[in-house]
Amino acid sequence: MDWQTFSFEYRLDRGRLATRLIEIEASKKAVENLLLPLDWKDQLDRLNRIRTIRGTTALEGNPLSEAQVRELLDRETDTEPPTRESRQIDNANAAQNWVRERFGPGEAPLTVRDILRMHELMTRRSDEVNNVPGRLRAHGVQVGTEALGGVHLGAPHETLAQLLDDFVACVNSLRVRDEHPVVRALLAHFFLVTIHPFGDGNGRVSRLIEAAILFEGGYNVHGFYGLSNYFYRNRDLYKRRLQECRREQPFDVTPFVEFGLRGFDAELKGINSFIKSRLNRLVYRSMLTRARDTRVGKRRRLINDREHGLLVFLLEETEPRDPFSESPSSRVFLRDLTDSPFVRTVYRTVTPRTFVRELTRLAELGFIVFERDPESREFVVDLDFGAIGRYGST
Repeated sequence: MDWQTFSFEYRLDRGRLATRLIEIEASKKAVENLLLPLDWKDQLDRLNRIRTIRGTTALEGNPLSEAQVRELLDRETDTEPPTRESRQIDNANAAQNWVRERFGPGEAPLTVRDILRMHELMTRRSDEVNNVPGRLRAHGVQVGTEALGGVHLGAPHETLAQLLDDFVACVNSLRVRDEHPVVRALLAHFFLVTIHPFGDGNGRVSRLIEAAILFEGGYNVHGFYGLSNYFYRNRDLYKRRLQECRREQPFDVTPFVEFGLRGFDAELKGINSFIKSRLNRLVYRSMLTRARDTRVGKRRRLINDREHGLLVFLLEETEPRDPFSESPSSRVFLRDLTDSPFVRTVYRTVTPRTFVRELTRLAELGFIVFERDPESREFVVDLDFGAIGRYGST
C-alpha cells in the first residue's frame, strides 16, 4: 500500500455483480411480502443479532460460542466477574442497539462522530491495550499474514483525521450513493478497514458501519442484519479478498464486493428458509389435527390418537438444528425413534407389531417417509410436508 498516492477511487466490474444483485432483490422482496406473527419477527431478529454478535467478535479472536453468546445476552444479572470476552459481547450488543436507533431510511447520513461513537461502544472496558475507545490511534499498525494474502500497513497515524473526513465524504458522495445499497455498505467496509484508523476494533467497526448502511438502505429484513456471521464462516477467504483488492490503485474492489454479495444472498435465503420452515410446521401441525378429527368410516378416523401423537412428536424432534438451514427438517434414526421415551410410553400397552404397523401406515398415507442414511445405511424417518397438499383441506 502506497499511502503517498492513496485515494478513495475504485473500480468495479458491475457485469460480474448483476446476477447476484437481481437474486438479492428477489429474496428481499419475497421476505418483505410475508406477514409474520410478532413472535416470529422477534425470534428472527433475536437469532440474527446473536449470530451477528458472535460472528463479528469471533473474527477478532473471541472464543465464545453462539450458545454462550445467547446465554450472556439472556442473563438478568452478572453472577460472575466480567471477562474481556464477555465485555466484547456486551459491547457489540450495545453498539447494535445504538445503530438501530441512529440509522434507518430518512435518517441523517453517516458522520465521523458516528464512527467514533461506534468505536467507543465496541471497545470500552475490553480492548484498551494500544487503543483508546472513541479515539484515533497515535501509532503505526500492521495486520494480516503472508499466508492470508500478505501484511497490510494501516494509514500513517498523522493522516487519520483527514482520511476519516475523506472517508465519510466518499461514503456519502453521489457516486457511492448511486451504487446498490449492499454494494455501498461493502465499499464502506473495505475502505474503513483499509485505513485502519483505530488501535483495535477496526474490523468490528467496519462491519458495524456496513450494517448501519444496510439499515439506512432499508435492508434490515425483519430485524437487525449484518454479514458478520458469513464473514466468520468464511474468515480466511474474507481476509484474502480484502488483501487482494488492496494490491493496486485505483482499487479493483470487485472480488471483495462479489464475495460479500454472495454472502448477503445466502443470508437472505437463510431467512427465507427460516420462514418457510416455520410456515410448513405450523400448517402441518394444523393439518394433523384435522386428519385426526376426520372420519373415514363408522369406527375409523384418518389417523388415530396414537398416530397423531407420534406425528406431533416427530414434528418436534425433526426441528432443524440450524434454523436458517435450507433443509426443512432434521431426520430421526428409526432405532432412536423406537427406543425413545415417547414411543416406550405411548405404545407400552400394545405389541411392537402395532407400532410398526402404524408407522408403516403413516408412510403409506404420505405423512412420513423412510430413507436410508447414506453413511450408516440405517433407516431414518422424516416428515413429508407434501401431506399438507394432500390433507390440508380434509
